[in-house]
Order: sequence, then C-alpha cells, then structure tokens
Amino acid sequence: MKMKPFKHSVTVNNKRYGYSIKPLNKETVYVKCPGARMDQRFLVEDIPDLLEHLPEMIIATQNFLKKQNNVIRFRVSADEKREIQKKAIKAGYSTVSAFLRALILKA
Repeated sequence: MKMKPFKHSVTVNNKRYGYSIKPLNKETVYVKCPGARMDQRFLVEDIPDLLEHLPEMIIATQNFLKKQNNVIRFRVSADEKREIQKKAIKAGYSTVSAFLRALILKA
C-alpha cells in the first residue's frame, strides 16, 4: 500500500500544532512537527504510537522551552560559525543551541 504525504494538526491546550508525514520508502517515513521540535525519520510501524503520544511530546517540549529563558552569547568569526553549524548537523542536532548545550553540559 503506497502512502501519500500527509499534513494534519493536533490540538493541545486549545492551540493547534501542525505536523506532516512524508513517505520515504516502504519501511520509513519522515515526520516533522515544529511544536514537538521533531524533524526526523521513523519506521512506518511506529507511526500509530507516535501519533498517540504526540500531544504529550508537545506539552513536554513546551514545558522544557519555558524553563530555557536565559541567554548566553559569545562572538565567533563567520568561518567558525559555519564550522559549528556543520558539526551540529553532522552530530544530528536540529539547532546549534542544542548542540552547544549538549557539548558543554557533557564536559
């Protein structure tokens, strides 16, 4: 059975959060849900569980983001910035902030 790209939304605390599911092959799909900071591949067989728990994941993400309200800033050159961005992507992070936070807190 061929799956077509799918866009929908889920309502959490009276707010709508969109998500999309794009088939990649018979076994995997690509799921994107900005509200849950999700942007990754999943097995097709895992989609029902994912959709069932998506509201909980959105709530957890929003609660986590509320706690992160402090800013640390520092300056880098354009070349350093590009290198940091490349390393963040290569390491599987969706944002440079998440990459730097994980790198520094691990130390």
